[in-house]
Amino acid sequence: MTVGIQQAVAQLIARGYQRIGLAITQWVDARAQHAYSGAMLQVQQSMPRPQRVPLLLFPHNDLRRGADVFRKWIRRHRPDALISFDTHVPDWLRQLELRIPEDIGLVVHDWAESMRDFAGIFQRRDHIAVAAVDLVATQLLHHERGVPEVPRQILIPPAWIEGPSIRPQR
Repeated sequence: MTVGIQQAVAQLIARGYQRIGLAITQWVDARAQHAYSGAMLQVQQSMPRPQRVPLLLFPHNDLRRGADVFRKWIRRHRPDALISFDTHVPDWLRQLELRIPEDIGLVVHDWAESMRDFAGIFQRRDHIAVAAVDLVATQLLHHERGVPEVPRQILIPPAWIEGPSIRPQR
């Protein structure tokens, strides 16, 4: 999560973007223990103040209800690039007559094969699944049952995926 935000921001900066926004739901951020917002705020600390874009944390998980909030945020803060999970964002940008990538770059944080029109962060769920099976197999081998006393986390670094929704690297 944190690595994905850092990768996305680094890729956007390498392409000349300066005002990078993050638009996610409060629910997604809370589920990730605020790793997304925390990573973005940490990255912003190294940016000059005029380049910092306030986070857009949608209050509802049903983003069909988020269009108005999104439009107001875009008009007020004018990011030149955006990191988001939401599939509604490209349509909302077009409705605002913003062209991708000419007017605004867009990175999909949870990139999938069906999203080839976008640059993004590929979470490598296949590798996560393999690591999870390995973890369960190890627990069974050691005759461990139930929830572990000390839970373990599986951290698989994501992969950057090039795509036409951002400018080429300089």
